Amino acid sequence: MDQNFTLDDFIFKGDVIVGMTRAGKDKVKAEGITEIIIPKESPEGVPVRVIGENCFFRRRFESVVIPETVEEIGYDAFGQNSITEVIIPDSVKKIAGFAFYRNKLVDVKMSKNVEFIGPSAFALNEIEEINLPDTLEEIGVSAFYKNKIQELKLPESLKKVDMYSFNKNAIMEVKVPSSIEFLHERAFDPTTHVEK
Repeated sequence: MDQNFTLDDFIFKGDVIVGMTRAGKDKVKAEGITEIIIPKESPEGVPVRVIGENCFFRRRFESVVIPETVEEIGYDAFGQNSITEVIIPDSVKKIAGFAFYRNKLVDVKMSKNVEFIGPSAFALNEIEEINLPDTLEEIGVSAFYKNKIQELKLPESLKKVDMYSFNKNAIMEVKVPSSIEFLHERAFDPTTHVEK
């Protein structure tokens, strides 16, 4: 457990970390804590598998460490913080909508096993490059909207790329894999050359 927090600072429900207790929130404010290391397990010893929705929404965190037990990052889990970089462990398979919305992300090390990236999951950041793994099947509406991605390789596993997924980036050209079943006509900027 990291030196800033104890397990009493968090709320757990089975294998889900639901949020922070009043004591935890007060500690963040009073001590101006900007880094959080998510606990690996609950007080009962149950591994944390899910980071719940709105769990750390708008807590002013600049840095987060996600344990290898986590398989799912919930809706708006880290929305509107000031996180600059994140390592999403390979255990993570699903990143829900708005999970890292409106942070200051420049660097994201993506899970090698992620299958789903939800709507606006990484929108309004400053991501310069992203490696999407060969397990990814769906990218939601505005998932990477308004970042600084210049080069993009879409994996062969991808089935769906929704509206505005990569709008407002600096992607000059992109090759669409044959696996795609649905590619929204506005998935990319009009200036991006899409090769099918």
